[in-house]
Amino acid sequence: MKLKSFIERTNYRTCLLFLIALLAIPHLSAQNQGTIKVKGTVIENGTRETIIGASITVKGTTAGTISDDDGNFDISVSRNAVLVISYLGFKTKEVPVDGQSQLSIILEEDMEMLEEIVVIGYGQVRKGDATGSLTAIKPDELNKGMQLKAEDALIGKVAGVNIVPGSGAPGSSSTIRIRMGASLSATNDPLIVIDGVPVSNKSLSSINPNDIATFTVLKDASATAIYGSRASNGVVIVTTKKGSLTDTKPRISYNSNYTISAVPSYYDVLSADEYRTAFAKHANAPDDFLLGNASTDWQKEIFRTAFGTEHNLSVTGATNKVPYRVSFGYTNQDGTLKGNNYQRFNGGIGLSPKFFNDHLAVDINVKGTIERDKPVSTGSIGGAISFDPTRPVYETYSDPMGLGYYMWTDKEVPIVLAASNPVADLKLPNKLDKTQQSIGNIAFDYKVHGLEDLHLNLNMGYDIRKNTYEETTPQYAPSMYTGNLNDGTGRRSGSESKNRNYLINMYANYTKDLSDKHNINVMGGYEWQKFWYNTTTDVPTDLNGKPISSDVAQYDEQELYLLSFFGRLNYTYAQKLMLTATLRADASSRFSKDNRWGYFPSVALAYRMTEENFMKNQNVLSDLKLRLSYGQTGQQAIGDYYVHLADYSASYDNAQYQFGDRWVTMYRPNGSDPNIKWETTSTYNFGLDYGFLNNRIYGSVDVYTRRTKDLLNTIFVPAGSNFTSVISTNIGDMKSNGVELALNAIPVKNSDWEWSIGGNFTYGNSKITKLNTIDTDDNYVPTGNAGGTGKYLQVYMVDQTPNTFYLLKQAYDDNGKPLDGQYIAKDGSITTSESDANKYITDKSSRVPYYYGLSTRLTYKNWDLGMNGHGSFGNYVYNYQQASESLDDLFSANKVSSNISHKTLKDEFVQQRIYSDYYLESGSFFKIDNITLGYTFNKLWNNSSSLRMAFSAQNVCTITNYSGVDPEVYSGIDKNTYQRPRIYTLSLNLNF
Repeated sequence: MKLKSFIERTNYRTCLLFLIALLAIPHLSAQNQGTIKVKGTVIENGTRETIIGASITVKGTTAGTISDDDGNFDISVSRNAVLVISYLGFKTKEVPVDGQSQLSIILEEDMEMLEEIVVIGYGQVRKGDATGSLTAIKPDELNKGMQLKAEDALIGKVAGVNIVPGSGAPGSSSTIRIRMGASLSATNDPLIVIDGVPVSNKSLSSINPNDIATFTVLKDASATAIYGSRASNGVVIVTTKKGSLTDTKPRISYNSNYTISAVPSYYDVLSADEYRTAFAKHANAPDDFLLGNASTDWQKEIFRTAFGTEHNLSVTGATNKVPYRVSFGYTNQDGTLKGNNYQRFNGGIGLSPKFFNDHLAVDINVKGTIERDKPVSTGSIGGAISFDPTRPVYETYSDPMGLGYYMWTDKEVPIVLAASNPVADLKLPNKLDKTQQSIGNIAFDYKVHGLEDLHLNLNMGYDIRKNTYEETTPQYAPSMYTGNLNDGTGRRSGSESKNRNYLINMYANYTKDLSDKHNINVMGGYEWQKFWYNTTTDVPTDLNGKPISSDVAQYDEQELYLLSFFGRLNYTYAQKLMLTATLRADASSRFSKDNRWGYFPSVALAYRMTEENFMKNQNVLSDLKLRLSYGQTGQQAIGDYYVHLADYSASYDNAQYQFGDRWVTMYRPNGSDPNIKWETTSTYNFGLDYGFLNNRIYGSVDVYTRRTKDLLNTIFVPAGSNFTSVISTNIGDMKSNGVELALNAIPVKNSDWEWSIGGNFTYGNSKITKLNTIDTDDNYVPTGNAGGTGKYLQVYMVDQTPNTFYLLKQAYDDNGKPLDGQYIAKDGSITTSESDANKYITDKSSRVPYYYGLSTRLTYKNWDLGMNGHGSFGNYVYNYQQASESLDDLFSANKVSSNISHKTLKDEFVQQRIYSDYYLESGSFFKIDNITLGYTFNKLWNNSSSLRMAFSAQNVCTITNYSGVDPEVYSGIDKNTYQRPRIYTLSLNLNF
């Protein structure tokens, strides 16, 4: 032990001395060169005024100072040192000392923020020239916490964009909504475009976050209309990292994360002793029914402390003037539910060669991903909450029944209607969900010889994905007695799906400065895209391969084509007046030839007041741009790919028809609507971009109103009017409006310190204005199913927000205690009937009207500290987990005892009251998403090498009045929620 202790102390001291030596080398070098005292003044080029607080540092060292109230500074440096002078809003300047003792340094205004190039649909534009509502962000490498999915970088970062993270299962996808979404039954997901290829939301989740250079979020119709057919719900453009010609030598970056995850809290149920007391008082059990002798916390039995690792390696450079970037990534993350594991393997390569004296630019991107997910049943969460705490986890029976796990039995006979052992349900089944995916494209940009203002572009891309799912549950597992054949027979099942998406788009872009003040940019093009999928679902078998069902294997194959013509005109006058007009025509094979084409125009104006002469001589307002736009976008993603065709499906074996001694497979017609057509959304947007004090403070304000007509809606139809009771058709209109605010500031910036802070706030409201051919007061479409037949908790109704809760009004006694099974009817009387006639519109919806995000980062020399948070208010969550409990659960007619919560015991509801508004709660919350502390070691062995170490905490805390475990539930119905874990991460990032 003494030898081990000595070695540990020696290693610690050696490392400490090594780090001190590394930090001291620059200072020792500077001291050996002979120093002089340099005095100087920092002056602004435009006004010739002095600059207060400019940073003056010695290049290659951490030594520096700042200019005083008169713009003056003095610093001791070596005679041949180089000074680096910087100030926010001005271009950084390097000045050689060359033995001078007096310097006058002039800084030029930096318009980089306005000159920054942002990616838009089919091209790029200077940020200052953008006329639409868009936000471009780069992932913050220093303040991001643990990001397992690409969309994690956007949470709380963009006004108008609400992202509800996935469940606690590692690898689960988030729900992204831009301006609440514009549809009802059709998809509300935004269009995702990765390096010019429109893909599905699942494809975004498969991209390695470390490969992403920028996100551009297009929100208003002026920005999104160029994508026409799928842009009603906004567009997220993802640009991945590229190589650079400036990197003549390979640059290598390696980063790794090591995580520990834990469940933040547990559902509040009775302990074993509390349960025994409650059971004795409230359970209607026979005298011969005995509770167990165990004391089991079932939630702690199914959850665990989970570990994970992530490794990413990238090499960037240029060979023979061909920029390249190659990346590899591996993620292995355990879930906090036992048995849950997610692994991802990523690989990517990007090449950007140029030919013919840079007239032809080629961009090649190929990415591949393999995901291996071992999912677990989230039903085990509800099972653990309700399982009798007096029963043991493990039990041995006279035969192999249960495989060593406790089972509900009656005289050694399994009770088939009882709950299965939740620990066994996690550990015994063997599940594997494997996805293989590749996304890639090759793009050509040809600058025409002799007409260099004209560029011809060709982009060919693909998105291919294959998914296989396998599940095997062993013989005699507890769940095989409460499901499957109810006799312990094992089960094997599986499915396979393939998705292919191919794209070709061609467009020409002409840019011309007509004079010193007039500039035009004209673009026109054509696009073809094909979507294809097939899905095969095998017939379940026993472990010997014998079918355990009379069903036949199901096979589904469909394809969809989209054709488009599009054009855009940008006109700029004197960098202060800007006009953008776009038109896109889309054809979808989802619709009949009479309704196939949709036309989506837009127009936008912008006026930058700061370019006027009367604004030139002031220093307070650095940017002020007004924006006004109108446009239309479309929607066609509803149901399968053949919603307009009268097609047929083959019957199962048990639905065959007998002709003589033969059984013949029949074909049954499916429901269809030959007149279904495009859903169209029209949007008006007024925006203001602003900046103060050389953009030390900057942000934007947007106000919009949006109307959607011919809603693609799935509705019930009268019996006999179609071949099904539910069809997809165009019925309904909806309107929405909102306000979006974004503010960013850098309150402190000098040679040692920098503090940045950013925030955004969004208000959005949607109302259904038409729902059926003839709307009446009692006309609605039920939605929000909580599980089971007819358990709808929400409705779509005219003059209401979508997903408004439709419930019974709970009655209370004089002391404010809820009365069991008693409700207030519409006439004010007390009723015990739970029929729809006694339900009412609560005016409370699960859709989030107010949401916001906050982020801040503080750096001091090599230290950095960052924090991110987001929240919402005005939305509601139905605590179905609580509503589904009652005192009757203590003992059932099946001779099974179950646990309940403290709240159920206090309320004393004898039966489940799943439609009572007593369980409807405010979903308001604020979450601290992550806190990160890091330190960077520069110049480890050369000027380009660095190592950053960071520690972060994810999902730090949630401030809310919600009584459940987590109010952030997108559907608004809290049931069997797999909690998002609290994650502690140690990160290492090495660059050289």
